[in-house]
Amino acid sequence: MTHKFPHLCSPITIAGRTFSNRMFSAPMGGTDITNDGCIGPKSTAFYELRAKGGAAAVTVSECMVHPETDGSHAYHLDTTILNSLASATYTTDAIRRHGAIASLELSHSGMYAGTYMTDKSKQKSMHQWESDDTVRPDGVKVKALTEDMIKEIVEAYGQQSLQKEQDFRC
Repeated sequence: MTHKFPHLCSPITIAGRTFSNRMFSAPMGGTDITNDGCIGPKSTAFYELRAKGGAAAVTVSECMVHPETDGSHAYHLDTTILNSLASATYTTDAIRRHGAIASLELSHSGMYAGTYMTDKSKQKSMHQWESDDTVRPDGVKVKALTEDMIKEIVEAYGQQSLQKEQDFRC
């Protein structure tokens, strides 16, 4: 019998990390996000099912890297939030329990930062940011990021990457 994808279930090593097969779960938006941006238990279960179903890698999606310019209602890893690191650890453990590798998508919402927030008073006080001054299609004014702000956001990606490497390593 010939298989259309003969290597799909074969292990693969990428950058020194071996995956049990070649099925990778793409990032999917979380639906159980606590008001303070932590991964809720239903989202943990959602990601765990991807691993249980056989994915070699499961990517937790949209973790905001720079809360000063992006307060979107999405996941945040923030040591000032009591449950933040614990919920990420529980999710990582749930994924690893089935032999999958946990990964994390780092994100910034750009001009739509803060659009979907549960804290509406904070949402109204936030500025929307983009590379140039502009107006969104819904009429919201967007300010241009300064070079210093862009450098700060880039550094936040780097710092979050290092932290996630520790939190999500296998």
